[in-house]
Amino acid sequence: MQLNISAPVNPDLIVPKDFVRGCPRTVRMDIDHLLLAIEALDLEAVEVMLALIEQLGLEKTIPSRVAFWRLRNTNPLRRNYQRSSLDWDELKALVKIACAIAKQFDTGLRLLISTYQQVTEGKIEALGLQQNQFFLEGYIDRFRSLYIGRMRSPAPLNNEEIGELALQQLTRLLISSGTAGEYRLWNSLFDGAIA
Repeated sequence: MQLNISAPVNPDLIVPKDFVRGCPRTVRMDIDHLLLAIEALDLEAVEVMLALIEQLGLEKTIPSRVAFWRLRNTNPLRRNYQRSSLDWDELKALVKIACAIAKQFDTGLRLLISTYQQVTEGKIEALGLQQNQFFLEGYIDRFRSLYIGRMRSPAPLNNEEIGELALQQLTRLLISSGTAGEYRLWNSLFDGAIA
């Protein structure tokens, strides 16, 4: 996947006052699940994310592949959970990476979300969109496989719940793909989080 990186919108991502003690566990879970969804959408996504670290000038915050892996493993549901938290600069870096990729996925995300709506309304066959349904199911299957492979065993969610989580990430990625994507994603991560 080739990314066109222009100067990304960089709003001030302000830490809500209630969370000055550190990054909540739900936020660490949510950002990791979002990056997992990116991996399910593009099999080369991890390499793209690593390339973006340099392109976005984030090397001081994420200096290596191992450092990136450790950040992902601050998700307490992970099999290789690192018993540490994300600092705010690390979370901001992951938000920047997710939004840069989401911008490139915008059209595909809209297609997958509209396909899901058509599936739930029973319109796929009438519209002749079985191929779109195949792509959606493929994404959900890949997400499920990644989730089961990476999270602790037994998996914290059942198959149906993992599928619902995969679909939720599509919407979160879509809100991250616009011009104010970083700001929107940042705020959505804290929505409902407990300090």
